[in-house]
Amino acid sequence: MAQFYHGSLAGLMVQTGKIESKKVIDCLYTCKEGLDLFDSENLDKSMKVHLNPTQSLLILEGNDIEKFDKSIQHVSYLNSRQFPTPGIRQLKITTSVKCFNEETCITIPDVEGYIMVLQPDEPKISLSGIDHFARAASEFESDEGVPLFPELKIISTVTREVEPEGEDEDEPTESMISEEIMHNLDMCEVSVLGDELNTEQESFDVDQSQLRQRGMEMSNSSTGMIITGVDTMANYEEMLHLIRYRNWNSESLFERKFKLVCSELNGRYTSNEFSVEVNVIHTANRVEHPNHVLVQPEFIRPVHHASVDLSGHNLANPHPSTVVPSAATVVIVICVSFLVFMIILGVFRIRAAHQRTVRDQENGKENEMDWDDSALTITVNPMETYEDQHSSEEEEEEEEEESEEGDEEDDITSAESESSEEEGEQEDQQNANRQQQLEWDDSTLTY
Repeated sequence: MAQFYHGSLAGLMVQTGKIESKKVIDCLYTCKEGLDLFDSENLDKSMKVHLNPTQSLLILEGNDIEKFDKSIQHVSYLNSRQFPTPGIRQLKITTSVKCFNEETCITIPDVEGYIMVLQPDEPKISLSGIDHFARAASEFESDEGVPLFPELKIISTVTREVEPEGEDEDEPTESMISEEIMHNLDMCEVSVLGDELNTEQESFDVDQSQLRQRGMEMSNSSTGMIITGVDTMANYEEMLHLIRYRNWNSESLFERKFKLVCSELNGRYTSNEFSVEVNVIHTANRVEHPNHVLVQPEFIRPVHHASVDLSGHNLANPHPSTVVPSAATVVIVICVSFLVFMIILGVFRIRAAHQRTVRDQENGKENEMDWDDSALTITVNPMETYEDQHSSEEEEEEEEEESEEGDEEDDITSAESESSEEEGEQEDQQNANRQQQLEWDDSTLTY
């Protein structure tokens, strides 16, 4: 093999005891992009076809011009890549003519052209799974470690335009559909977010035998891990499920964040950034609690004290000491009591304010019902006193006349007249008092 091999070697595969199928061999030797002769089986036997291994050069030889024209019309350009590189492919046709005497008779100029390869439908690689979980510190310190991507899913989709089935020219609309496709990946990178890995106590682990079976390679560093190799998305999923994170000194560790990115065609198509956050659960140690009141009851074991004769020892309290409430319990009780007191005080203040408001409303209503006599004035006519004096004099004269007539009557009638006179005198006194009350105060008058 060393004697007959010439050139650069890109890869070598030796399979003992088995011969691959023609399809596999053709795939190994045939480039995914090049020239080919379509329908070569029906080609005329007088035509000869030569094709170089890279399929970049195709030579046709023939004697009949018509058959030569038909054969050259079957020359085609093939590109079997799932995602071909867009761009221009230059073509050049060189023709030479030979006469019967095998000498060149005429010269035909070369023809140049090109093929435009359009942009393919780009795939969208999506990574999904559990992005946040917590594990006990003992699992991180174990030999197996903690799997970072236990339920990771890798899906690739393409979006294509689909023309409507109807032939309505008035509404030339196009709909977009998304289809799931399967293709290969060539790299997945796991990066550490935040501080770099401390190689003395942190590491990534993966099954090396599984990697070798799939023809993959792994490289580790303080910033993360990279898995390379062209393989299917399903195989990459299986390998990513096997990645484990270990930390054999997790006392000071509370959380770690990682990022996963996969790509194809040397980074031409990349996936989304899938971030994972891992929390460390630290269990409480019973020795670390000096106050046994803070320890849960299920962790307290009953201790039976043996009866010991302590006579002769001066002990303040020979009985087992009772548990004293902690300061935190006392503070909690005080805070709760103060809170209850403030609530009760607030209720009483609200109730008193409500009663005061009701009382003010009732007083306002009573004040509205009272008669407002502040604007009233009393005016006394001074002429009324003069008329009252004359009327009183006339009444006195009439009473005197009646009294004189009464003297002439019998003793029985005299008693009645006396009583009437007394009543008349009382009325005169009352009238005189009224007149004095209603007298005109002329002390403030000016003449």
